[in-house]
Amino acid sequence: MLNISSNLYKSEWTNLVFKNRNQAYGAYLLRAQSSSITWKAFYLTVPVFVLLFAGPMLYRHLHPDDDLKNFATEIPVTVAPPLVDNKIHELKQEPVKPVQQQEKVKTYKLTSRIEVVDKPETDEMPQLKDLENAVAGQVTQTGVSAQAAAIPVSTVSGNGNGDTPAVDNNVYDGAGVERYPEFEGGMGAWTRFLQRNLRYPDQAQERGVQGKVYLSFVVEKDGSISSVTLIKGIGAGCDEEAIRVLKKSPRWKPGQQNQQSVRVRYTMPFSFQLGQ
Repeated sequence: MLNISSNLYKSEWTNLVFKNRNQAYGAYLLRAQSSSITWKAFYLTVPVFVLLFAGPMLYRHLHPDDDLKNFATEIPVTVAPPLVDNKIHELKQEPVKPVQQQEKVKTYKLTSRIEVVDKPETDEMPQLKDLENAVAGQVTQTGVSAQAAAIPVSTVSGNGNGDTPAVDNNVYDGAGVERYPEFEGGMGAWTRFLQRNLRYPDQAQERGVQGKVYLSFVVEKDGSISSVTLIKGIGAGCDEEAIRVLKKSPRWKPGQQNQQSVRVRYTMPFSFQLGQ
């Protein structure tokens, strides 16, 4: 009689289970050799796990310089272009005030207070002829006659009416100037310039895009173009083409206000039409 508490993996249990059965079948052999198979698997698996965990540490210990080489690799850095603020800040310059120099007036020294000193200084009394056309002052000096008031001498030239013209850097609209900016040669010359330089983008032709691109820009005092801004576009490369041609424009005749060249904002459409 077998003890139930005995080891189930011992041979007596295996013989009891396979008694009067075909013991040449594989199940009997696997059960009889299960203990040895388990130990063999254990002895083969443990070194593999130890090698997986200990191998990298052993390699870093034997080759410490390889880790430093990995940090020496160069990483390309792309620098983004600076953002352009299209807002126009208009600086209003204060009018230049003329610096006036007062002409010296002929004076004679007049003592107006009494001081007690050890050694008084004796000033020569001015002669009677020196007192003519002179005014009283703290020192005696030569100058213009006191019959007429001293005339201030201005070091800044004006416009002839006593006022110094201020530098005007304001940007005017078309309706607020006496003379509007104009392309050299008139609108006919401007049309010929566009015909020579404006190109219909291939992308717009393929997609059948057509219409008008509206641009706003400032004609500076010297006739150059600045502050180009897109007001309304149609896309497909037409907006960029219009801006390119406008920036390529030669100098214009600047606008005039009070007989001075001023900055004027101009709005112009650029037409893109496909031929029928």
